[in-house]
Amino acid sequence: MFKVLKHSAGIALIVAAIVSTPSFFEPSGGVVFATNVPLISKPPLSDDELYLYKLIMSYRHENGLGSIPVSSSLSYVARTHVHDLEMHPTSGSLHSWSGYGPWTAFSFNGSESSEHMWRKPAELTAYKGRGYEIAVKTFEKIDPATALSLWIDSSHHNPVIINTGEWERLHWNAVGIAMSGKYAVGWFGEEPDSSTKTIYKAR
Repeated sequence: MFKVLKHSAGIALIVAAIVSTPSFFEPSGGVVFATNVPLISKPPLSDDELYLYKLIMSYRHENGLGSIPVSSSLSYVARTHVHDLEMHPTSGSLHSWSGYGPWTAFSFNGSESSEHMWRKPAELTAYKGRGYEIAVKTFEKIDPATALSLWIDSSHHNPVIINTGEWERLHWNAVGIAMSGKYAVGWFGEEPDSSTKTIYKAR
């Protein structure tokens, strides 16, 4: 169970990540590859990104949901966007994309521009399904626990992670994660990523 504490600056921190010991964690708090987690090949993630992925999957498990395979395509989209956000900060929504790259730029303003988000994976990769993004920015370098904690505390992002509300009808079969500087981004998709064998799947 995640216990969340907010400090005065408004940043949520996970202060006690594990009450019981799920398969992803050692009692000491270190991350391990559980025996029931097949590693097909190295995930397309950094150490921090892999840790954030495992935290998200553990949180889904606490809510009775299964794990989601890591997608190289969605991770590429996530990494592309997180670097765009870092190099060209936006004063608007973090779901916006700048005009400084080989993609269609747009300013995200809710439902009217959602289609631009959904099409980004197909625009940038061989992944043809829709993509749904969660994003977060902090004032200092972001870490995996803070990223997840802020998403859990968000009425817009938490339902995406644990498929509640309008997201209950969707079933995630691919996920991409990226972190850089003050930013963390996750992309979720219903379509399996058939373009790559680089998949880390927890069952």
